Amino acid sequence: MSPRMKKTRHGIIILFIFGLSISLCLAQEKDLKVPNYLQELQPAKSKAWFQQKLKKDPQDAAAMIGLANTLLTLQSTDSAKILFKKALAVEGKNPAALAGLGLVALMGNDRTGESDYFERARRADKTNPEVYCTIAEGCLDLPKQDTVTTLTYLRQGLDLYPKYARLHFIAGKLESTKKNYGAAANAYNRAIFFDPKSALAYRNLGTIHFYSRSYRDALTAFNKSIALNPEQILVYKNLGDLYYAVAKYDEAERSYKIYLERADVTNDGRERLAYTLFFNKKYKKAELLLEQLQQTGLDESILLRIRGYIAFETADYKKGVELLTNFFKLHDSRNIIASDYSYFAKLLMKTGNEVLAMDNFRKAIAKDSSKIENYEELAKLAAKNNLHAEAASCYKKMINLGADNVVSHFLAGKEYYFEGELWRSRLDSLMKVLKGNGNLASDRTEAKKTMLYCFKQADSAFTVVTKLNSEYAGGFIWKGRIQAMLDPDAITTEAKESYQNALILLGKNDPEKSRKSIIECYRYLGSYYFLGYDRQYKSDRKAAGEMRSRTLECFAEILKLDPSDAQAKDVLDKLKGKK
Repeated sequence: MSPRMKKTRHGIIILFIFGLSISLCLAQEKDLKVPNYLQELQPAKSKAWFQQKLKKDPQDAAAMIGLANTLLTLQSTDSAKILFKKALAVEGKNPAALAGLGLVALMGNDRTGESDYFERARRADKTNPEVYCTIAEGCLDLPKQDTVTTLTYLRQGLDLYPKYARLHFIAGKLESTKKNYGAAANAYNRAIFFDPKSALAYRNLGTIHFYSRSYRDALTAFNKSIALNPEQILVYKNLGDLYYAVAKYDEAERSYKIYLERADVTNDGRERLAYTLFFNKKYKKAELLLEQLQQTGLDESILLRIRGYIAFETADYKKGVELLTNFFKLHDSRNIIASDYSYFAKLLMKTGNEVLAMDNFRKAIAKDSSKIENYEELAKLAAKNNLHAEAASCYKKMINLGADNVVSHFLAGKEYYFEGELWRSRLDSLMKVLKGNGNLASDRTEAKKTMLYCFKQADSAFTVVTKLNSEYAGGFIWKGRIQAMLDPDAITTEAKESYQNALILLGKNDPEKSRKSIIECYRYLGSYYFLGYDRQYKSDRKAAGEMRSRTLECFAEILKLDPSDAQAKDVLDKLKGKK
């Protein structure tokens, strides 16, 4: 997930918890046929709705106060102040208008005016708990919060009306601003207890569970909120974010679409939908949406990122390289994430730049060492480019991350073997070209030491393979090869035993399919017996004769499988005349 997405997810929580509207005026509370657009974070719709109301009735005090509250959320304090005063001119002691002027004073840092208007609002309707709610929530929701005043009026209200649901709801919001999420959840539950039909309380409770990663409880709360009020807007975004977090992209897409159909759509909402479409493998739709977003002036690097990802998924590799190259140029290097590097690496690999691809896979692993697939891709590229030690190291790390034990040990063993072969060739070159050069003796020693280390590491890996899967002939064949390298004079029996085990297993299958492997087994065994025959020829003729017979048997089996095998013919011709 991108840094933008991580930041957005955090922003979602803040949006959920803190971004609710200034409360509507008390007249509106009594006439709840008013669509509560501010609670849905739709100030443009709210503004248009109240303007239309005032157009029909310029003396509608409730509409004036509603529009003034909307303008406060848009930080148009001067215009809001004018409307609140107009409302007072129509209704002399309207507590919602007085509270609104207190909020205007708060925005202007007029503490005296703020206190005066709030107290006048309280005295205007002492028996109405909504007065305390309006002041407390208003101070909490403004860009310039006053949590002290919120707490003061909240306590006063709760002392007088301890069972009033909305006061507990506001208490939940206050605890949320302090990041006391347990206390916030308790407050919302109290609000629900006193008002079981509060869709908004369920919605906010869901956000608390979401933040706490109690996803099942969050889903229950959101669904309950929707059941109580299916005409909401913001809850569908909340639900989409929840499904996105748990990688249920079909459900996330459906929820986001409902939200976007009802909302004044923001770029943030479109961007989140684009990400959801991407993860839902609807690449063309996501690409189209991202192209539209790019034209709005949204942070281009973020859009280039996901478009680069899509280019890889749709096999447009050259375009993907261009997009992510530009992304890396524009994006803050501190906010690069592992998937940026891994997608770039995969694109580079597809366009033939394997060296740079490896470098980006290494960077992806440095950012996030938990992804098996990055180690696997790096291992394949490293092996292809003769970096066998690095490939082996990747396979070993994959084992620690839970990759298939047998396969990973087998692949690691092969890479150690190939690395050992490289060092063996290097040692042979040093022995031939630099023979007699004492100054380079340490180079030869180091080459031999590294070669033996690699072969022993390979042998250990293949030993694990044979123990974990004793029915796999390949493990025994590779172990036999390694032991043959470590014991070229066939002094020990380890290579012989490995090839014999492999031969038994291969004999259970179709000989034609395993012909090459069977020949390899017989060739080593024949060579093993021949070396034994040669060593014992002068000291123990009887033992040497047994070795000769076994050698003949092995190479005769090779000729049965491949009558053109020159080595088998040569060995048989040489041994026929000997006893």
